[in-house]
Amino acid sequence: MNMSIFWVIACILFILLELMTPTALICIWFAAGSLAAFVLAFLHMDLWVQIVLFFIVSLASMLVIRPMSTRYLRGNIVRTNADRLIGENAVVIEAITKERWGVVKVNGAKWSAVEIDGKQVEVNEEVKIIAIEGAKLLVRKQ
Repeated sequence: MNMSIFWVIACILFILLELMTPTALICIWFAAGSLAAFVLAFLHMDLWVQIVLFFIVSLASMLVIRPMSTRYLRGNIVRTNADRLIGENAVVIEAITKERWGVVKVNGAKWSAVEIDGKQVEVNEEVKIIAIEGAKLLVRKQ
């Protein structure tokens, strides 16, 4: 069989396989590699050169295009629920000490809180929410 025909068939099969997968971009890289190898086969290059180029182009297209494509295919991620609190300010309603968690109020809800730098925070002081760990907020004194 002529290798040009082999690479065209391989390219078509990889594209069909890609279309049948429910998640995007699983084997399209190999279709790109097959297309590159087809060009070399058409130019009557040695088989080993075709195979090497197939792998190089497949790997390169995966490494370059995948990060860009996943960013665009993922869409806009909207933070929901508790994640929205990160970066917000909260008011301390029970003092935070090194020995004991405190309580803060943010958006009308009370949360247990720990000051991440180990500083003591008094009642009515404002803190910034840095992260959420389990059922408590990690905050930083402002």
